[in-house]
Amino acid sequence: MTSALLLAALSAVTLQGAEVTATVDRTRLAVGEELMLTVRARTRSTDQLEIILPPLAGFAIVGSRDLTEVSMSGTAGPVRTTVRELQLRAEQPGAILIGPVGVRQGESRVATEPILITVDSAAAGVATALSPLVRALLESAQPPRRADDVALTMIVPDDTVRVGQQVDLIAAAWVPRELRERMRRAPLLTMITPEGVWAYPPSTPTGIAAARQVGGKWMDLFITHQIVFPLAAGRVTVPPASVDYAVPVTFSFFSREERYSLHSDSVSVVVLPLPAAGAPAGDRGAVGQGLTLDLRIEPAEARVGEPLEVAATITGVGNVALWPEPVLRWPPGFRTYPAETEVRLAPEQGRIAGSKTFRFLAVPDSAGSVVLPDVRYDYFDIAAGKYQVTAAAPRALTVAAGAEPRAARSLPPLLPVGPEPWADRVVRALDVPGWLAALFLPPLAVWLRRRRPELAAAPHVDASAAGAGTRLGRLEHEFLAVLASHVPDAFARDGDGLAQALRAA
Repeated sequence: MTSALLLAALSAVTLQGAEVTATVDRTRLAVGEELMLTVRARTRSTDQLEIILPPLAGFAIVGSRDLTEVSMSGTAGPVRTTVRELQLRAEQPGAILIGPVGVRQGESRVATEPILITVDSAAAGVATALSPLVRALLESAQPPRRADDVALTMIVPDDTVRVGQQVDLIAAAWVPRELRERMRRAPLLTMITPEGVWAYPPSTPTGIAAARQVGGKWMDLFITHQIVFPLAAGRVTVPPASVDYAVPVTFSFFSREERYSLHSDSVSVVVLPLPAAGAPAGDRGAVGQGLTLDLRIEPAEARVGEPLEVAATITGVGNVALWPEPVLRWPPGFRTYPAETEVRLAPEQGRIAGSKTFRFLAVPDSAGSVVLPDVRYDYFDIAAGKYQVTAAAPRALTVAAGAEPRAARSLPPLLPVGPEPWADRVVRALDVPGWLAALFLPPLAVWLRRRRPELAAAPHVDASAAGAGTRLGRLEHEFLAVLASHVPDAFARDGDGLAQALRAA
């Protein structure tokens, strides 16, 4: 697949230095096929960045993956990249618009441009596309009392639920068949998501979901369906749903249409808290049904300083997206770092189900044999009405010594041992007296040179006699003797070459 196909649709915006893109890997598919929606946000700000997904009407979420990366870019500071991938399955044919993806950071909010997806029809009908749970709710729903007008009702399986329990909301529009056959377009149903819930995108099948006789007349049923999970105890109010339809005034094809809009009543659902009796210590509010925990550690042979990839997977029925991560108690000598989290949805008989995988990196600091304690995962089982626990058995790990460090490239050969350089020999031979002579003799030689003309003009006196008469003469005589012992050449002792001759000596 070429890069052009991978980026078949692209929408990008900038938010206070943040770069946000929304892409899909394909813009045309058939009902039942899947596509990947990728949202990527890059920012240098440390403020919390939140991705707000639009309603994905016409698609079902079958998987998701979230990850965050931090990279260094020049001297401007680290760049934080947040990625969210959604695997969507097309549920209805037609031109479907994936709405703008919102991004909120601090007080600012921005949205990307929408993406248009073309979904071709498939052989499967609406009745087979409905889950057994939805079909059972429709069969138990009471039809309207009158069969000569459109009726809109909200169907809720129960008016009292627990926190974290799945609630199916269905807006059902009953349309007389005679009236429906006159319509040029199917009725448009709209449902507003209530507050205080975790909601999955609504599903609105095209076509007639069911048909029933009321008072001897046939009525066709159109629906829209949404699954929500209450987040806190209290009361959840489902806003009124609406249905919009148009009916031609006459039977002529060019006749104008009269538009109608109908609203249902709001519905209240009481949300009960999870029972306190039997709640485990440190309960984090995990709710599900038949959960299992699987723990995998790779590679099997560990080494000091080399990371281990640890994957803890929770599988079962429930709100997969909100399951908290299990607590792994690592023995001393391990450094752990969280990695990506992956969610896979696989509904079972109309219930949200699937798996959530938490990935970690563990780096051992010392060699030896250690035991990773058992991992317990407590949750409230909705079906059983009590707290349950699933666990992974303890794991024995053997950590070998790390590989010896090696140079990244070969070192140059050492210099061969040879004779001592002459400069080092001179420095070593001078010792302290030699360095003192080198320091004081040159200025003294310059002073003597300046006095030489004066001595030449004076009457000649025997040096020995003069030296015998004065102390200065004796010192000069001794100095000339020391100078002659260091510089025997009389020519070298005369002129500017004296200082060089003394340094060489």
